[in-house]
Amino acid sequence: MNFLTKLFGSKYDKAIPYTYQAVIEVIEGDDSVQVSYMADKICTLTNFLKKRQITPDTVTIYEVFNGEETLISKDCYMTEDGSWFSKTMLCNPMTSRYGDAKTEHNCQFRDRNNRVCGPS
Repeated sequence: MNFLTKLFGSKYDKAIPYTYQAVIEVIEGDDSVQVSYMADKICTLTNFLKKRQITPDTVTIYEVFNGEETLISKDCYMTEDGSWFSKTMLCNPMTSRYGDAKTEHNCQFRDRNNRVCGPS
């Protein structure tokens, strides 16, 4: 962890994503009309979508990391039966992408807020 990360938090840690973006097609099969939601943590984003009863198979999630958007594979946040991973289940596939696997209790993102930005 570098000096800025220690002082100001994980958004200054260049080894982990800055934010996550979920993109949802408003009309199935038509990507010209989309809605986007953004959150600092993937668990915040997926919990928000779950509460809105948006299924993971209709969502594409990107991580914003080192200035680029990267598609996240659905198997990192969706179970085999098509439902959302729980917060605890998200920790291993997601945090292991950036080094050693973490758990909810030693999360690299724990200093970030739990807000979601997007349409109401």
